[in-house]
Amino acid sequence: MFNKFFKIAIVTFFITLCYSANSQNDNYYFYHDYEAWEGGIYMGVNSFYGDVNDNTNKIFPATPFQKSFYKDRNFVVGGYFGKRMTPFWTLSLDFNFGKVAGRDKYNNLAFSTSWNTQVVLSNTLDILSMCNLDTKWSVYPKIGVGVYAFRSQLRNTLTGNTEAVYPNVFIAEDGTIKAAGYRCSVAMPLMLGAGFRPLPELRVFLETGVTWVFNDFLDCTPSSSRKFEGVWNTVIGVSYQFNFTPHRGANPRNATANEALKDDGVTKKYKKQRYKSNLGNGGHPRYSKSSAMKKH
Repeated sequence: MFNKFFKIAIVTFFITLCYSANSQNDNYYFYHDYEAWEGGIYMGVNSFYGDVNDNTNKIFPATPFQKSFYKDRNFVVGGYFGKRMTPFWTLSLDFNFGKVAGRDKYNNLAFSTSWNTQVVLSNTLDILSMCNLDTKWSVYPKIGVGVYAFRSQLRNTLTGNTEAVYPNVFIAEDGTIKAAGYRCSVAMPLMLGAGFRPLPELRVFLETGVTWVFNDFLDCTPSSSRKFEGVWNTVIGVSYQFNFTPHRGANPRNATANEALKDDGVTKKYKKQRYKSNLGNGGHPRYSKSSAMKKH
């Protein structure tokens, strides 16, 4: 079911993107300096979607009025750096770090991970900009693909003993079993977000969505019903748009290299420079003042 859902989401996203590139011609314009590149940071919380949890694998785990909603939440922090390819499409490299945990009270199991790392290439599509709406708000889906690196440890909540570790087994001096190294798996985030620009180059945003991890050992517990698991993230952040100033060498053919030539004879500075260039060593104009020249 979820596999089909993601296939449909990917196809729909790219069909919409291609349609927008062809039909929204009036939405292409020359960028201001602050609209070329964009970078941002964010922070928030995550929750686990998989075998070992008490949330019955709901996409939205319970409600804020139930205790299970506040269980096994972990802090997540991240950021991104990208390029606005068009006014409504941003291509970016996203990364975040966070621990993940889950608890199954029915089987007396609990798992936790170290600081996992997610690095993905994401596409953001601003729906309001596609519709040519003149607004400071933005509403967008974000979809990407990348790598998720993790290591996990499963324990029994009654005895406190370690039941399993992943990916590698390491036995400490005290005899405890711990996970060693990290396992990298394919990850696919699917997020929904909204943003507001108090300034043209500054944006604050809220995003929520799930990152599917194509590995069934994120919680150290294999399952025959699910081939991959996921992490739900909800974050708030701020981003800033800027441009890389191009380097211009001392090229005499470059009109911008000489400030006096920018206005093409309009400014006093240029007129003064032109007048001086016609003066000889004696301070007199180079042009002849003969009667023959005066007739012209």
